[in-house]
Amino acid sequence: MKNITLKYGLIACLIVVGVPVATMAIVGWGSESFDVGQVVGYSSMIVAMAMVYFAMRHYRDKENEGVMSFGEGMKIGLSISAMGGAAWGLYNLVFVLWIMPDFYEQYYASTSGQTIGTPEFEKGFAEMMDQMGFWYTTFGGTVLMFLTVFLIGLAISVISSLVVKRAVVATA
Repeated sequence: MKNITLKYGLIACLIVVGVPVATMAIVGWGSESFDVGQVVGYSSMIVAMAMVYFAMRHYRDKENEGVMSFGEGMKIGLSISAMGGAAWGLYNLVFVLWIMPDFYEQYYASTSGQTIGTPEFEKGFAEMMDQMGFWYTTFGGTVLMFLTVFLIGLAISVISSLVVKRAVVATA
């Protein structure tokens, strides 16, 4: 089970980080690309977490003689989800520390329609930071990005475990 989890988890990590990085290389990473970034980011999370289903099927059919319990499926799914979440969280950490250190300001300006540096922006940004400040810190943003991918993976793990599981049928 470890090898399957590692194999499909690494594929999920490559998808969840690689697709947005490739898109960023093509489109750029300024405020004009935030809408594209959201669509690509969430889409890559869902596609990456789809690896949970394929890992479960592989385990059931190739490694475990056509049998997989719900618990085994959840073990596989949560392991892959944690790997994908950690990869996305670390990518976020690198992004906000080195690639775009003013991301939070640019994102707020983009979503609020305000210009950075104006009194309206400063007041609105300060209010937003008071209300949601933890999630806009480096650590909080990393945790939020981990949780985003992990929770998508959790939902897919539950559904996939129910769909893929097969119990041993006793024969008389």
